[in-house]
Amino acid sequence: MILKTGLILGLTGLALLLYATFAPDDALQAMRTWIISRFEEQTVSDSDKVLTNIFRVEINLSPAQPTTISLEVEGEHPDGCEYPVIVDQARRGKIVDIEVYREVPVDVFCPMILKPYRDTISLDGNFEPGEYTINVNAHSQAIRI
Repeated sequence: MILKTGLILGLTGLALLLYATFAPDDALQAMRTWIISRFEEQTVSDSDKVLTNIFRVEINLSPAQPTTISLEVEGEHPDGCEYPVIVDQARRGKIVDIEVYREVPVDVFCPMILKPYRDTISLDGNFEPGEYTINVNAHSQAIRI
């Protein structure tokens, strides 16, 4: 066992007494082992991906063949920070995924106000006749061409 000793301090007649405590050696050793052996690697990013809240998506089809699609998108940013909007597109067969977001540095404090967002997004590529699903963040809509 390890004895943690007490200490008496005298200040103008007053005394502070810290009592001795006992702890089993194996408990302290286990604690030391746990702390030392629990290192983890973590990927730390300099920015957060802040998704835009999407309220409305209007799908516009071109009259010409092959068909192209553009989206009129409306929503809001969840804070008042002024950072560029990034639009990523991915197409998996008849499913089109659009992600609208901003990369905001983690050490920035943004004002707690909602900022309106409105944009026209032209989808990449041409679309053959058929049914498609268009996903814009959490908003999903099906169309037939």
